[in-house]
Amino acid sequence: MSEFITSIWPLLCLSMFPLALWYLVEAKIVLNLLKSEHPQVWLELGSFQLIKNNTISSSYKFMVFILKADYRLLKDEKLSRKGKLLRYLLISGHLIVAFAFLAPIIIGRQ
Repeated sequence: MSEFITSIWPLLCLSMFPLALWYLVEAKIVLNLLKSEHPQVWLELGSFQLIKNNTISSSYKFMVFILKADYRLLKDEKLSRKGKLLRYLLISGHLIVAFAFLAPIIIGRQ
């Protein structure tokens, strides 16, 4: 088991960077869609942007909006498609980071 974890750990660590970049690109697209097509929702999320006006509160609201799939309530097909992808990227990223953090601990205990 530890050989398997040892062999895939570098791949998981290396996959975090492109996954994060992909997430940022998709998040920018979703934010632009919200800002142009659903400005009231964008304002409720705290006028969140990736660089400017990026506070813990607005980042949290946006993350919860994505994780709870609240974008589906807006009945926007393009936003739903992009939101679903963004949700998968966010969950995948969290799982990879958790595994990359725990893998050395697991290996060290064996």
